[in-house]
Amino acid sequence: QFRYRVCVQLKLRAETMVTSARMRIPYSRLNHNPNSSPHRVFFIPLCTSRRFFLLITAALLISFPYFAWSTEESMGGETRMPTKPRFSLDEMRGFALRKSLSTDYKPSYYTKSATSFDRMLMERSSRFDISATDVLVFVHIQKTAGTSFEKFLVRHLSIDRPCECTKKRKRCVCRRPGGNNNQTWLFSRYSTGWVCGLHADYTELAVSACVDTVLEKKEGAGNRRRYFYTSFLRDPITRYISEYRHVSRGATWMASRHMCNGRPPTPDELPLCFDPRVGWEGVSLEEFLSCPFNLATNRMTRMMADLTLVDCYDTTKMDRRKRDSIMLESAKANLRSLSFYGLKERMDDSQWMFQRLFGLRFTKRLSEWNKSKSNDTVVTPELMKKIREANSLDIELYSYALELFDERMERMKRDGLPVTVPEATLPSASHFIDDSPNEDRSKMILPINEEEEEEDDDRYEDSERYN
Repeated sequence: QFRYRVCVQLKLRAETMVTSARMRIPYSRLNHNPNSSPHRVFFIPLCTSRRFFLLITAALLISFPYFAWSTEESMGGETRMPTKPRFSLDEMRGFALRKSLSTDYKPSYYTKSATSFDRMLMERSSRFDISATDVLVFVHIQKTAGTSFEKFLVRHLSIDRPCECTKKRKRCVCRRPGGNNNQTWLFSRYSTGWVCGLHADYTELAVSACVDTVLEKKEGAGNRRRYFYTSFLRDPITRYISEYRHVSRGATWMASRHMCNGRPPTPDELPLCFDPRVGWEGVSLEEFLSCPFNLATNRMTRMMADLTLVDCYDTTKMDRRKRDSIMLESAKANLRSLSFYGLKERMDDSQWMFQRLFGLRFTKRLSEWNKSKSNDTVVTPELMKKIREANSLDIELYSYALELFDERMERMKRDGLPVTVPEATLPSASHFIDDSPNEDRSKMILPINEEEEEEDDDRYEDSERYN
């Protein structure tokens, strides 16, 4: 009789725990009255068996911790929402690498000798040394003042051994001062060319290890290089309209490869918005905005993100909201990992930060170098609203970049690097700090006759070999 009563109680409590876990109802709220069980009559013969009594007792003892944990987890989900993704960015990157069978990337390249801003600021051994094995890599995002900055690097940098440039080829030889003539310190369009693809993005340059592969092929694999990735960003709305103007004048960037996980996107993954035999010259802003496959949309986020995390250009395998969220967080993480990034709207501050951080000096002021072309672009309030909505990821990324930029400026002023170039040649930090209230530039109406950055001719350039 005792065994029977205990058996019934154990059985009912087991059923109650299962129900609690499945229905996400606290165990204490469920009624486990033995007289209310519909299985009571059926269960009497089983409970009179000693063997069955021992079996159910053991099963209950083994399963109790699991059901208790499951119920606690289920109830926790009702009262509190997760504040961060379940997996870290590195874990998600690892999942994407393991899943892809066609990839030829090496996981070690994710952090292979990449030097971040924080390391440069905090570790003396991580300072850029142009005479050693350090390489400055520039990620050139279209219409962000990248052309001006790259020309400054090869033409207006005060170093012992300036770059030797050939005008007709738009190519410069940038050898290390006092070192091996076969080694370059700069990886950019004017020094090595578009060897990783026209306007190669972060995925092509860093994730695929194209930079390291190219330099090892050219200079040998014996050097332990350190890479200092840099880039420029711009207000998303003005950048988008600037790219539209550039495309309407004939630019297509058809030579871009968009390599990801060892292959370019298929026509199904990345259709073209125009007939390549005709081009897109003269396109209206409305048509430019209406194409869902226009890579101008959220370009900065896409080019700074690790696209292997979102199945590259295949948008069918992931919910759009999840894809956008992962891309944005990846772009923010990679932005933090850069050695330096500048802002087109704050060229003087960007120049001051670069010179202090890298211990190099420009012979001219970057903010005074912009040649301009006047353009009239009528942007109606309705079109402006659509442009903002289409580029919401870039707007959020740029807002984050502004905050991080200000934080870095303050850190460098407070406890930054010692001055390694003559103080007279360095712009004053206080002179460049903008003390005016922060404005949401994404909501500013684009002025007519906006001054354009120096026009580049990369619409005609193809990927060239580093030689």
